[in-house]
Amino acid sequence: MGHHLCLIGSNDISREGLSHILRSEGFDIIGSFQDVRDIKDLDPDAPFLALIDYPEPEHQVAALDKMLALAPSARVIVLAECFDRKTAAQLFRCGVHGYITKSMKCVPLIAALRLAATGERIVPAGLLELLDRPAGAPVAEHDLEDARLSPRELDVLCCLLAGHSNKMIGRRLGVCEATVKVHVKAILRKLNVHNRTQAAIWASSRGLAGPDAEEDGPASAEWERITMPSQASVLSRGVITPQRSTAAIGLGMGI
Repeated sequence: MGHHLCLIGSNDISREGLSHILRSEGFDIIGSFQDVRDIKDLDPDAPFLALIDYPEPEHQVAALDKMLALAPSARVIVLAECFDRKTAAQLFRCGVHGYITKSMKCVPLIAALRLAATGERIVPAGLLELLDRPAGAPVAEHDLEDARLSPRELDVLCCLLAGHSNKMIGRRLGVCEATVKVHVKAILRKLNVHNRTQAAIWASSRGLAGPDAEEDGPASAEWERITMPSQASVLSRGVITPQRSTAAIGLGMGI
């Protein structure tokens, strides 16, 4: 059985669309409501995901408070229109389990929700950068070019974004599985991420697209680069901060 998930949002069409996507990915939608006050017959002590989709920051904070008061065991994720540093910081202080923006593509979104269901916290990179950098220092722009990935590593990263296992990647690129593992380890090291899911989110947040399902050859030539203002590309991307140092949770098979 999939992870239990409750949708809360003001837009009926958005909730219906999310419900359709998440059900197709194996999530068990246990409710869809316009307001937390409409929720009935949910076990407050049973762990489940609550995905809050409100455009207004003040409504996001209010809904989080109501949700945790109603169901303290719920793992609450806020789906925001765009990254808002002040709101994100406030939400994490209030106990949110994750903060995701709608610029994220479907594959890393699903992966992030699955990780949240296991107890991980989904933290936007823009918030972490502010904690890590010296006071008064500008936020650095880390882009695809800075990662210095080889063409083959780019091909593998594209396949990770599509959720392929090492065996599938090897078959697609015409290399052995052991070679794929070497490339994956190099990618994780160069991107400074812990697992395949984080690598996929890193790639998606920079506008990279997964390979065409109908195409059998290397995918790097098919990638699309979405041009965004530099500040937006910094603030909109998200990363996952693992609470268990030994975890290697990701898309497809392990490294």
